[in-house]
Amino acid sequence: MRISVCSLGEETNVRFLEQVKLAEQLGFHAFMHADEKWTRDPYVRIAAATRMTSRIGFGFCVTDPYTRHPALSAQACATLAELCPGRLRVVMGAGSHFETLPTISNPKPVKGIREGIGLMRALWKGERVTLDGELIKFKAGKLDFDPQAIPEMYVASRSPLILALGGEIGEGVLIGSFATAPGIEYAKGHIQTGLTRANRTWKDIQLCSWVYVTILDREDEEIPDNIKRGMSHAFWSSRKTMTEMVDKLSDDDVTHEFRKFLHEAPHEWSPEVMAELRRQMPRSIFNTMSVVGTAKQVIARLQSLAAAGIQETIMWPFPKPGQEVEDLLIQLGHEVLPHVAERPKREAYRLVD
Repeated sequence: MRISVCSLGEETNVRFLEQVKLAEQLGFHAFMHADEKWTRDPYVRIAAATRMTSRIGFGFCVTDPYTRHPALSAQACATLAELCPGRLRVVMGAGSHFETLPTISNPKPVKGIREGIGLMRALWKGERVTLDGELIKFKAGKLDFDPQAIPEMYVASRSPLILALGGEIGEGVLIGSFATAPGIEYAKGHIQTGLTRANRTWKDIQLCSWVYVTILDREDEEIPDNIKRGMSHAFWSSRKTMTEMVDKLSDDDVTHEFRKFLHEAPHEWSPEVMAELRRQMPRSIFNTMSVVGTAKQVIARLQSLAAAGIQETIMWPFPKPGQEVEDLLIQLGHEVLPHVAERPKREAYRLVD
């Protein structure tokens, strides 16, 4: 299995670059960057990181076809791929948090992702494109340069229709926040629909899982609040799907109060709603969406994901109280990666008399 990490853009630029260099030294496969609205810009930061590294991969995890026009994304990504040939991926999904952009939304995300990826790939081939799509419009345009490197295109989701689209057209599929076999099997069933539709097989795609990771000192230790925050936002961004899957993903610890909240809570991201979601969410649901435990438990969980067919795990690292992200990266690099990850080969140290 390949093990990668991700940033949401919350740390300073200097610290981000230090983390990327550290991750490359520790042997992580890639350092992905979320394309979140109103955190630091991923294009600028990844461009800077390419100049300070030589091996580690990069990518956007996740971008959408609405916030930026896909033709502009194609231009920017081809420019960025030229800085790190063979090391860039673009992961596209439905997007979220459009409430601050009143003129932009994500209607018909399957159609939007399909049209967006199709346009980007055509432009990367050097074609002059006219697209009168249902959602994406582009008239007789082409890139004014020949792309020197072409990024891979992945599709990310938890929803059935977009997972199927990933199986149909993606070079990889990123399964959002499922960290146990039942969730992976649910996703694979829908991905298989797309593979069949396109006459493809599992050999034609890479299968990845996005998970939240924390290493605890004790098995019975409480899940830190920061990782609960991340998981609650993931849950709420796919509220309909996750509500339908509650019984499949839980260990019979779902309360009537939690079920009522899922059906009646306002469709908003207010601090009050998110805090109540975190308060009521059962631990089994948190465990379904994260890899939290001692180093030994984390290793076992990652091995179980590999057994379920996951070829790459993209981790959002959450340090426990008193720990920094860099400390957790080092702990993962020393205590976990040697047991689960494909790591770059290095020359052995040689003692000189």
